[in-house]
Amino acid sequence: MESLQADVLVVGAGGAGVTAAVEARKAGAAVVLVSKEPVGYGDTRISLGAMSASPDPASGDSEEAFIEDMIRGGDFLNDPDLVAALVRDALDAALTFESYGHLFFRDEAGVLKRLEVPPGGHRASRTITSPSVGVSMGHVMRAAAARADFPVLEEAICSELLLHEGRVVGAAVLRLATGTPLAILARSTILAAGGAGALYYPHTDCMPSVVGDSFGLALSAGAELVDMEQVQFIPFGITHPPAMLGAPCGEPSMAGPFGRLLNGRDEIVLENIMTMTRAQVARIIMEEIRKGGATPWGGLKLDLRPNLDSPVGELFVGLLKKFGGPFLDVIRKAYGEKAVRLEEPWDVLPSAHYNMGGVKTDPDCRTCLPGLYACGQAQGGVMGGNRLGSTSLTEIFVFGRRSGRAAAREAARLGRLPEPEVARPAFDSLQSLPGRRGSFRPIELKRSLHRLMWENVGPLRDAKGLGTALEEIRRLREAARELKIAGVRAYNQEAADAVELRHMLATAEAIALSAQERRESRGAHVRADFPNRDETEPVRNMVVRLVDGACTVRAVERGR
Repeated sequence: MESLQADVLVVGAGGAGVTAAVEARKAGAAVVLVSKEPVGYGDTRISLGAMSASPDPASGDSEEAFIEDMIRGGDFLNDPDLVAALVRDALDAALTFESYGHLFFRDEAGVLKRLEVPPGGHRASRTITSPSVGVSMGHVMRAAAARADFPVLEEAICSELLLHEGRVVGAAVLRLATGTPLAILARSTILAAGGAGALYYPHTDCMPSVVGDSFGLALSAGAELVDMEQVQFIPFGITHPPAMLGAPCGEPSMAGPFGRLLNGRDEIVLENIMTMTRAQVARIIMEEIRKGGATPWGGLKLDLRPNLDSPVGELFVGLLKKFGGPFLDVIRKAYGEKAVRLEEPWDVLPSAHYNMGGVKTDPDCRTCLPGLYACGQAQGGVMGGNRLGSTSLTEIFVFGRRSGRAAAREAARLGRLPEPEVARPAFDSLQSLPGRRGSFRPIELKRSLHRLMWENVGPLRDAKGLGTALEEIRRLREAARELKIAGVRAYNQEAADAVELRHMLATAEAIALSAQERRESRGAHVRADFPNRDETEPVRNMVVRLVDGACTVRAVERGR
């Protein structure tokens, strides 16, 4: 059995994973970084580069106000200790990113420049921006990993975490290039493999690889997940052409003062959009579609033309052209120049954007399982029920740093690792994937799950749909026992799909169970049959874990 050993194993190589690995290496740990994609990919690679840094006291802002905004915006589901850690470390996190080679805009005196207009949910401007975004950020992360000089395994997907005497001691990995399994034994393991937006493919603006690996790995090993029902849908996504379905084309604020939503009959569905949250707008779109008001492309029309008829609206149009470049580029490719000039409405539909729920941790990213940590979008509890604008990069660098340092400290205190034989069951399972002769191709079951999640656990939910989803998820799990997989070993995509499918089913069940249990509309979780927030009961977090092999959820009063 082939194996490696490390002090710290990091699973996932986007912004959070690379930061965790670099910080652990700086602390003296022997690190191995594993990623099913090239280093620097994941959702970090498509980020627009805006990051919440520290409050500016000169403007009257404060850390306390930032914390209040986060918790109020999160509909009071946030873990206050995690929020305080994010706010306290925000500036250091930005400087850490710059130390890797990224650049933020600064004035002539070298002071970080903040946006003139705060992103959604912030009372004050704490947001800094970058001249380089997206792919260039991925290159920065790749260079940071290379300089830190630790082994990197790309194109390697983790199938399960390894347990020994109640402790996580690494992971079993399938190397896609050769089709061979590998056991990686580690004193500390950090999950940083992102969220699960692509569970809703093609109705998502996330990378296709972000399917819930972190959540499936954690849940299967015995860790707890928190508030998995809190999936954020950005309300304005492209509906056509099919190749661009789900691509983001704007926030509620981009509607401007006079923008409006029209249904397929050109009737006004919503005005005053820019004052509303993502969840509120997504809900109204989906309610109108349920009533039969969809356009031929399945969405509604975002009509920005009224902004052209007033001085206030013209001011907004100028700001949109100045700051909305990435969104307007998407509109240009999908809908053409007249739409970019706001002379034609945009056909829009919500798109899965971010998972606020995730692995339950403390401020140093420790889970309830000894030896296991989680950071970035894999981690739950930071954002509560709603992520404020420009906080995702802050999250990955704050908690990437914290997890790497804490994992290295713990690893330094531990003794000998178990023998590689601890990985034998996982190793044998991976070995047996190629050549299976079942009835179902993994991709067929993945596509069924995508449709199921969008139709029944999407932006607008109800008891009937959630019940159907859970029944179908269990049926798909049974079907997944009878997979048909090609016999080749090198670059066997069906074997990789089989591993992903296991994580996807676990994640989907956790989301649907939590959504079923939360009988209210709170944060990004919207129930058609419980349309309001429940003010009669204490605020509760939904905690999911496996009990005797079954996924269970319990409501825990906030702060308990």
